[in-house]
Amino acid sequence: MKIAAFYENIYDGAQALGKSMEATLSSLKEEGMERLYISIDSWKRDGHALKGILNRLNMELEGMHGFCDFSGSPATAQYREMIDLAADCGAKHLLFVPGMLSTGNTLRDLQSITEGMHRAVDYGKSKGMPILMEDFDGLLAPYNSIAGLQYFMDRVDGLECAFDTGNFIIFHEDELAAFDLFASRICTLHLKDRCAAPRHPGDSPLRCADGSLAYVCAVGSGDIRMAQILDRLKEMGYPGNVIAELYCVDPHEVLRDLVQSIRWLREQGIG
Repeated sequence: MKIAAFYENIYDGAQALGKSMEATLSSLKEEGMERLYISIDSWKRDGHALKGILNRLNMELEGMHGFCDFSGSPATAQYREMIDLAADCGAKHLLFVPGMLSTGNTLRDLQSITEGMHRAVDYGKSKGMPILMEDFDGLLAPYNSIAGLQYFMDRVDGLECAFDTGNFIIFHEDELAAFDLFASRICTLHLKDRCAAPRHPGDSPLRCADGSLAYVCAVGSGDIRMAQILDRLKEMGYPGNVIAELYCVDPHEVLRDLVQSIRWLREQGIG
């Protein structure tokens, strides 16, 4: 398993501290981060410069992620552009966040998202691009729980899972039970740890369904049973990689937390 991280977290940290992207990525590579995970929108904005940086650092893209609103725009063909871009960039897989509950007609939204993901998976196969969904931490996302994600995984043949360790907290569901359920479909993991109180002044909370707050913290330092999940990955011979995720951490502290996350993962035998 190799260690990747979200480009957007790195970008925010570098901007806050006035550091260059190349120097920041070089420093993170020295710590043990070997791959980069990036959104479609970020690549459109920064991809030209990033290509050169990644080549100089001999660093690959782990995958890409992006929003495609199948519920609000059921007939959209945006997914094709996204898949083409990911394939051209050499990404290993592409995660879709395929729309929220938006019409007041939940059944219609579920059908639109399911049909859209069928089209995306079929087109992805033609490009050799695995298509993924995750347990998204938004109250309007119909895939924000174990049952919600399973609904789509059961109905879209060939759909794979980007398992986010920290997002089942929105309904306080058991992340280990979720892992066991989706293990056979996991293509990559977002390693997101959570805690009940902020660690830094600029941390932003997630408001869970019951009104409680949860914060993101350095991987291995919070309440998510991260070590047990990594043990399960090793036991099952997981062939993929892991991605440290630190959205909503204070931008002035996110790079420090990312280094702490990478070091903790290496202590667990990852990377």
